[in-house]
Amino acid sequence: MTTMLPELFEILRGYAALVPPKHLQFPTHLEAHVINTFLADRILTNPHFERYPPSKQYQKSFWKWTIDHLEKMPADPEEFEVDSRIYDHYLELLNIDGPSLTGSNPPSQSYVTHFWKPPGAESYQTTTLLESRTMIEGGTTGLRTWLASLILAQYLIPRASLVQGKRILELGSGIGFLGSVVASLQLLDGDSIPAGHGTLYLSDINDSVISRCRDNIQLPCNSSSTHPSVKFCFLDWSAALDPDGIVPLTSLLHEELDAELMLGADIVFDPDLIPALVAVLRLALQPRSDSHSRCALIALTVRNPSTMKTFVDTVQNNHLSLETLDLPTEETIFIEPLEGGDVNNGVNIFRITTQ
Repeated sequence: MTTMLPELFEILRGYAALVPPKHLQFPTHLEAHVINTFLADRILTNPHFERYPPSKQYQKSFWKWTIDHLEKMPADPEEFEVDSRIYDHYLELLNIDGPSLTGSNPPSQSYVTHFWKPPGAESYQTTTLLESRTMIEGGTTGLRTWLASLILAQYLIPRASLVQGKRILELGSGIGFLGSVVASLQLLDGDSIPAGHGTLYLSDINDSVISRCRDNIQLPCNSSSTHPSVKFCFLDWSAALDPDGIVPLTSLLHEELDAELMLGADIVFDPDLIPALVAVLRLALQPRSDSHSRCALIALTVRNPSTMKTFVDTVQNNHLSLETLDLPTEETIFIEPLEGGDVNNGVNIFRITTQ
């Protein structure tokens, strides 16, 4: 990406990630014509945003925010005026009926683009997803990206060696954010991807979620679309507690998937899921005849302390070791959309192994 002023780049990142404008910092210290040109050339007519646009409801709020600020900036009216393309686009948005971000109707689906920088890289990668902007859609919570996925990705990016050259299984992959980041990290170490072997398995129990995950991973703008060994699979954790289901599940986990690293983010939102999840982890982590060590990294948002305690107790009661990892706070890789309340809750990342 062409170099731009940091304060302008933060606006671009915020727009891409649908950060509410009230949480963005308008750079009033810059000259009006500089901001005006940036908004028109780098956001409004950006080819990526034209193909993968934020929802029209978000665009409406964003462009209202920018126009309000531009019109208040000190400038010679004979030398500066807001780009007419910005006004035209905003007027088009005003004529569109639909749900609003703050109204009673739910927001529409939207493309969301996250910028992130791999270790040692000078340029940013992007991960783009089509996701729901509601908490639940179609009876599932899996059609949007949740905070714990962002935090786990933020933990893995500076530690790319944890995923490079590994066979990985993600439990509850949702719409594919974490999977896309992991696939991109593996591609940075291209020699580690054996031809013809699945090195990244993304699993879920909902067919619609799996379909959306596949579509997002394969978006041409995502480097994950060039990964030769991403596979998608249906995985019902309850089979681990079913005498008739445990044999085929064990065969799947040990022989077909044979993962060295299991990942999961925000997959313990219902305490009733915990016994089945832990049973799957115990099966997947069982030692094999090979020399590979196996572990799971599970990121959970602390919404209900009793649910978290139940998870920890269940893991330990199943003869698994659990370690809470330290999360560095000195650098934030992603711009977090400050909505839904999650940002006020902590996220724990647990490393789980056999005893």
